[in-house]
Amino acid sequence: MEKLSPPVRLFALVAALAAVGGMLFVFTAGRGSAAEADLALPPVAAAAAKPANAPAVDKTAAPRAAAHAKAAPKSVVPKLPPTGFPVAVDRALARHKVVVVSLVVPGSPIDELAAGEAKAGAKLGGAGYLALNVLNERVAQALLAKLDGPKEPSVLVFKHTGEVALALEGFVDRETVAQAAANAAP
Repeated sequence: MEKLSPPVRLFALVAALAAVGGMLFVFTAGRGSAAEADLALPPVAAAAAKPANAPAVDKTAAPRAAAHAKAAPKSVVPKLPPTGFPVAVDRALARHKVVVVSLVVPGSPIDELAAGEAKAGAKLGGAGYLALNVLNERVAQALLAKLDGPKEPSVLVFKHTGEVALALEGFVDRETVAQAAANAAP
């Protein structure tokens, strides 16, 4: 048998030490501390291991407190039926009687300018405002499913009931949006 060169022997020694260290870690990683070991003892041995002056623990107090916490009444918020539009629209309608929704493509200077006008118009008309990203697939699918025809509105004015009061196409100034919001108010 050939003799191994010193670098090969050194590598074999380091590899063997690493393997032993890895096995030691694997076998001890799942074990807890000494305090956790007391919990693993059988009830008789655990009672014998505890000092005599240790206070008694009521094991039923925690489940009773948890059951009491679960029984607390929840505040009831009347839910509006979903409109079929994106969830953000339903949330906005829960807070406002009229909501102006601006459909935008993020990064488009014209869309951002139109959204700014729609937001200002909503404020003037006393309505809520929401901008929806039409590049979001879920938003686009929900809008296409609910809007009739191939027209491309840029601003939608919603009544509290969830129906579209007015769909405005193209660039719309703040005064027009304010008037549309005021007309849609109950």
